Amino acid sequence: MKAKLVNEHMPFEYVEFDVNPSTVNYTRQVQSANNTNASGSGAGSTPSIFHRAPPKQLALTGYMIGDDLDDRVNTLCSWAEPGGGLLGQLIGAAVSALTGGRINLAAKPPPLLFIWGAQLMRCVLVSAQITHERFDSAGNPTRTKIVVTVKEEFNIFGMLPTNPTSGGLPGRQRHVMAHSENLQTLSTAAYGNPRMWRGVAEANGVDDPFRVRPGDTIYLPNVNEIIRSR
Repeated sequence: MKAKLVNEHMPFEYVEFDVNPSTVNYTRQVQSANNTNASGSGAGSTPSIFHRAPPKQLALTGYMIGDDLDDRVNTLCSWAEPGGGLLGQLIGAAVSALTGGRINLAAKPPPLLFIWGAQLMRCVLVSAQITHERFDSAGNPTRTKIVVTVKEEFNIFGMLPTNPTSGGLPGRQRHVMAHSENLQTLSTAAYGNPRMWRGVAEANGVDDPFRVRPGDTIYLPNVNEIIRSR
């Protein structure tokens, strides 16, 4: 099986590596801080205070070979744009109209699926470094090196049941609040619309959104659940 990135909104749009990556690097960081004592020395400082844990990132290097490299490279680069290019923006506008503006898929880059063997990760494109290494007699690239970095993305459209022992509902995803986040920024990142924070609050039994603190666990309902509740 060849490694590939697939546009989740348009599964017919994908980029496949002709030569699979030799390595795949996952990175996950935790941002924390310590409050020092009055003298400013490290002695007597408080334990680590959790600020945030950014989504994990995946970096890989692969090769594409053939006479359609320009098309595949253009597809890859379009995923760095809100909506994922013109077609993605048109589809996003249609979804926005059908949901009365509650869901705006064109406000952020499209979610991608990295698929290779048993590896499956929902992500968005962070960067793509493209190096054409070989050309035909007309100057068209025939072999291209691709260095891609992607970032894990909320799986708000997942409809598979969660672990029955967790008490979660189908399609819900777990998120730990970071220091700089609130329900509005969270709903903007997850759904492309800050006004959907009320649905997130209702799903979590939150009466006062200002009482949500860093480190709190918030469950993100799937879009259909929020729409049905309105």
